[in-house]
Amino acid sequence: MTLAGLIIAFSSVLLANWLGGGEVILLLNLPSAIIVVVGSIGATLIQSNVREAIRAIALIKWSLFPPVYDFNSARTALNNLAHKARRLSLLSLEEDVALLANPFASRALQMAIDGADPELLADRLHDEAARIRDKRMSSIGFLESIGGYAPTLGIMGSVLGLIQAMANLDSPEALGHGIAVAFVSTLYGQGFANLVVFPIVKKLTGYADQELLYHQLLIDGVHGIAVGKHPHRLELELNTYE
Repeated sequence: MTLAGLIIAFSSVLLANWLGGGEVILLLNLPSAIIVVVGSIGATLIQSNVREAIRAIALIKWSLFPPVYDFNSARTALNNLAHKARRLSLLSLEEDVALLANPFASRALQMAIDGADPELLADRLHDEAARIRDKRMSSIGFLESIGGYAPTLGIMGSVLGLIQAMANLDSPEALGHGIAVAFVSTLYGQGFANLVVFPIVKKLTGYADQELLYHQLLIDGVHGIAVGKHPHRLELELNTYE
């Protein structure tokens, strides 16, 4: 969907330009792209640190390869664990820890098996889930800042282009072409921010919300198992997570 959306968005701009009688070649300007994209990234790096930048780059892959949070499978697994713990004991779940594909769930279950107080366990896991969420949002904020700087850098690029165009006042044809090219930077700034960065930021925020909800499901499930909650009641409670 990300690739399809990008293709549709940029195609609409090119189509509108073509229908308006514009030349596509006028929209291709490497200096404008450099000042908008590289300049925006550089400005964002000034306000951030290396760790945030690396995490943000790693998170971008979610826009093309989104994480999968299977709530139905998680509910089924937790319900099976609850039945087993009620039938045998909490310690009988030791062999199931390695079978859980989610590291967060594995840590939570292992802590419950090790005898951690259920209430303290839930509080600690909620804190961990919140920290994971904060890290995600920090990375997303880094990307959002790039989109915030892009329009301004686009205007700066246009001003630089106009300065260069004004040097050709004695040549009306060159002056007209120069002014047309100058405003490409503004187009690049707006397009990069609103057609690329902000939609990706919105998508990543949705995935971060989904991850937090998934972790809350796991926390409630493991807490219910730790306190010996009836499997049927636990199943009803976990069914509220979608």
